[in-house]
Amino acid sequence: MAERYLLIITHAKDDEDRANAALAFAAALAADGHEVAIFFLFEGANLARRGVAETIAGRNYAPVRDLLPLLRDAKVELMVCGACAKTYAIGAAELIEGCKIVQIPTVTALMAGRQTLTF
Repeated sequence: MAERYLLIITHAKDDEDRANAALAFAAALAADGHEVAIFFLFEGANLARRGVAETIAGRNYAPVRDLLPLLRDAKVELMVCGACAKTYAIGAAELIEGCKIVQIPTVTALMAGRQTLTF
């Protein structure tokens, strides 16, 4: 039976292994047929900026540039924190394909009925 997950990703260039692992977990869950949503928060908001993913490759997982297309193909919902987008000066036109800027209430509503994992 498919389960529902929300992954909150709080790292990007500041901890490439953790950012890469988080997206690898998301891809594995989606490949197993689970419903997955991702919320980029704090430094992790930078993963939602076009061009950043291509620069991140953790030591033990497929590179982020290879994982993002898998997530899009699996219809994983990609969201970035609106306050964080403002902090890091990430405009809607700079977002990776399929990602949207959302506010906290949108995410808290998604948390109900989902297992929430924070990386």
